[in-house]
Amino acid sequence: MSSSNKSSSSSNSKEGPRSRNQIIKSYGGRPNFQYSFGLKMEPGDIEEGNAILDAFEQQEKEDWEEQQKEQNKDQK
Repeated sequence: MSSSNKSSSSSNSKEGPRSRNQIIKSYGGRPNFQYSFGLKMEPGDIEEGNAILDAFEQQEKEDWEEQQKEQNKDQK
């Protein structure tokens, strides 16, 4: 996987932050997402994958909110 898939800067400011499903799709599906982080499709590893996704979602939201602030600032 390229590092661009892991970057949260790819969220489109008009559309909002990427959803959990969009993040997973960027890896080619849940198994690929799991394997990208050395995790298997087992209950304990899926739980860890969910924690990673939670962090990605939070970062996507924060990045998007920051982009919105910058755009609003530039428009004034």
